[in-house]
Formats: sequence, structure tokens, C-alpha cells
Amino acid sequence: MVCRKFSEKLGAADHEQAYMAGLLHDIGFMVNCLVFSSEFAKAMERALQEEIALDEAERLTMGFTHCETGRALAEQWKLADDVIEVIAHHHAIELSQKSQPLVALVHLSDLLCRMRGLGYGYYERHKVDLVSDPAWAILLKEHRDLEGVDLVRFTFELDEAVEEIHALVSTVFGSTPSRN
Repeated sequence: MVCRKFSEKLGAADHEQAYMAGLLHDIGFMVNCLVFSSEFAKAMERALQEEIALDEAERLTMGFTHCETGRALAEQWKLADDVIEVIAHHHAIELSQKSQPLVALVHLSDLLCRMRGLGYGYYERHKVDLVSDPAWAILLKEHRDLEGVDLVRFTFELDEAVEEIHALVSTVFGSTPSRN
């Protein structure tokens, strides 16, 4: 939902494509939960205790991330190339070779969610400066209308959809995230 709302700020963006990419970007999370349940539980525990990003905890604990398992599943399902690119690189946009604007949009939307406590159900110690993020530069190059976007106002606009997003996160993760 955040991806779709963010894409609405970008006149030329495909809102439904952004929505689909936002829905599927963490599909590897489910793969890891189901296929590597005990290893993934250890990664989640590490992320919780160390207050680090889940992909970092996965790499440190399991040796791979939900981005890699998600990509494998997406390729097996023969999903669209742009969606596969988002799944594979939403935490490392510099590795994206195609569909960079969509990957950047999902990356920033993911950061915005985590800033709003809509992450994986734990506090993640993470400094976020959206304008300094390489994803912002990618989107700015593609969508010049972003130059005038007031990010503070935009994040408040996102809060309008927070109740709906909280309900979805609660359904997926079985708990209500904090509303910081």
C-alpha cells in the first residue's frame, strides 16, 4: 500500500505495478519461515536482540537472505522480470541492473514502513535519511517532480493509510506493530 501511495506521487509511475512489487518484495520471508524454520527463527532472534535489519541477521546467521530465496521462488513461478528484480535487490539497489526505479521505489517504501514501525514486529536501530539514500537519486533522475516533494508532509500523508497497513501487518505477522 505504501508503494502504491508513493507511486501516486510520481506522475509517470505504474501504481498497480508498484502495489504488486510492494506486496511481493518480501516473499522470501515466507520461504525462509517455511523451508528453513529453525535457522530463520535464530535469524529473527538475532535481529530482535541486536536491533538490526532482518536481511543482515539472515546473512550473519543463515548465510543467505530472504532476497535470495524470494528470487529463487519468483524465478520458479516465472514472475515478471521487474518483480524478480525487486525481490532480489530491494535491500541492495546498487546490484539492480534493470527496473532500478521500481526497485528504488520499493526500497524507499520499505524504509518508510520500517520507520513507522511496520517492519517485522521488532524495533530496528537504523538511521534513515531518505534524501541521501541512493534510491532517492535513482527516483529523482526518473521523476523530476520529486524535487518539490516535502518528505515530512509526505510521511504524514502515509500515516493516513497506517490503520489499513497496521491491520495487514497484524494479519501477516500475528501481532500489532508499535506505532512509533
